[in-house]
Amino acid sequence: MKKNKNTEIDIKQKKYDVNRKHIEFYDKTLSIIDFLLDEYSKELTRADIEFLDMPKNSVAVLDFIISSIVKIQKGQRIALGLDEDEIEDRTPIINIVEGLNKEKI
Repeated sequence: MKKNKNTEIDIKQKKYDVNRKHIEFYDKTLSIIDFLLDEYSKELTRADIEFLDMPKNSVAVLDFIISSIVKIQKGQRIALGLDEDEIEDRTPIINIVEGLNKEKI
């Protein structure tokens, strides 16, 4: 019994350590992507490119940055357990009464 409890504690500690590392990793990655986005937006502003004449590789870089942000957000939400909360249905319960006689009310 004691060995089973130690194994359970070890697994919980391992999950905690791995999760903490993931959170640190995603935070670091997000700061790098934030830097890239800031610098790239400055580059685009200095380039003085008309919106419709924007090169395809510039659009591809922006798409890559946005895709990276989405992946980082998803990873952080999983690591922080933000998606585990179930949404509580708070809509009122409506009871339908059939055969109601207005004369008896």
